[in-house]
Amino acid sequence: MIMIKFFYFFLSIFIYSQNIDMYLSLIHEGQTETVKENLPKLISKYPNDAGVIYLSALLTKDGLKSIDSYNLIIEKFPESKYASDAAIKIGEYFYSRGLYSQACRQLSYFPRKYPRFRDMQRPMDLMVSSFKAIGESDSAKYYISIYQGMFPYLDMEKYGFETKIINQSSNLGNVSKNNEKYPYVIQIGAFGNIKNAKRLKLQASQIGYKVEIVQVQTNGKGLHAVRIIRYKSKSSAEKVGQVVKRKLGVDYRVLYRPPNG
Repeated sequence: MIMIKFFYFFLSIFIYSQNIDMYLSLIHEGQTETVKENLPKLISKYPNDAGVIYLSALLTKDGLKSIDSYNLIIEKFPESKYASDAAIKIGEYFYSRGLYSQACRQLSYFPRKYPRFRDMQRPMDLMVSSFKAIGESDSAKYYISIYQGMFPYLDMEKYGFETKIINQSSNLGNVSKNNEKYPYVIQIGAFGNIKNAKRLKLQASQIGYKVEIVQVQTNGKGLHAVRIIRYKSKSSAEKVGQVVKRKLGVDYRVLYRPPNG
């Protein structure tokens, strides 16, 4: 009896997985209305499932709400097969909105984080185009040099750069040195309650910035500081701070905080 129950349990999981794939195929074929009709039932039955959240995000017209859902998948279901798709969708959103710096940050580490992604050429194309759009061809060449060694089957020649393959084992040191050139951060809040810090982090992430929460001590009290990272100069950080203040209505401070300092 127990074996039979297990059989039906795994069978139901298999059928459910097949249904999600079917709905994704329908979306790609442009048959979104069929999926929309079934989505409420799926959400009701599987409200915390990565596949259902991903379907919902694809059908959401509000871009920021979609980004919120994609980030939820990445943070809560990092091992899900939808995590890589969610990450690339965020990169595509930033690129389509002209937020090229944010797209660069999102996409530059994508191949390392999701090395088994089925179409690695796509994030590479977007990453290179984003770097070119902000005039950072050297950065594009740097990442091409790394990833052409990891993914020799990709077409790197089409980008028009002459590059040498960088050994992946020495890459972490190079990334660390590169980060040292960007020592400025923008602190947009500090909270005793971690939930408040996470809420502000999410808001800043939704408008396209890379954000971290760090523990700080102020007058002997431990706080959770929310910081947008990282910038090469104080002036560039100030410009971003002004944009964030206008969009989120929060005050900010530009701080000199080298990664190893």
